[in-house]
Amino acid sequence: MQNQPTEREKLLADIERMLAEAKDEPSRRDLERLRDSLNSPQMVDMARAIETTPRRKASDLVLHFHAPRYPVALTAAGCVLASAICLYAAMLAWSNPLILIGGRVMNLWLIAAFFGSLSVLFTAMSVKRSYFVRIDTEGMATRVNGKRWAHLRTGDVRWKDIRALREQDGLLEIRTASGEVLQVPQKLVNYKVLKHHLDNMAMLYGDRAG
Repeated sequence: MQNQPTEREKLLADIERMLAEAKDEPSRRDLERLRDSLNSPQMVDMARAIETTPRRKASDLVLHFHAPRYPVALTAAGCVLASAICLYAAMLAWSNPLILIGGRVMNLWLIAAFFGSLSVLFTAMSVKRSYFVRIDTEGMATRVNGKRWAHLRTGDVRWKDIRALREQDGLLEIRTASGEVLQVPQKLVNYKVLKHHLDNMAMLYGDRAG
């Protein structure tokens, strides 16, 4: 029984085909760089590791990117500050649970509990996601959760349908073969990783590929 080509082998075959059809030298250089990247020792090792893992359905999650609902600096600073006050109050409460603040006697254990709750709240806020990007072997899907990015155009696109990318006004616009445009905010966590992958797909299947 003949072995089926891997995804990497399929991509390399597509690149070789487009190299033979390339009409100008810049296009050839871009394709050659992409081919060299896929043939690098790191990519070869990664491909071998993937081949030895159990097969997954195309619909299964491979990579997941998101935009936080609240600014990372806000939730991180709030969590650290609340945790510090909680620990400090608890430390003082061991020797004397009562303290005078503004002319009022306060229980340090209650203060520690309050700021401990705030720390948990800021932690919960940090995992809230307002925008999702899911990538699998077939393509990508974008979704909005909440009002912050509700105005963006979202949907699904297969890698072979990507034609062009454009960064503008804090957004990445992805134009598809059907003329539709998907919009991805550049505030995504690990946005550069996603952009690098999309650049490769646009180079492989986009307008310059032919």
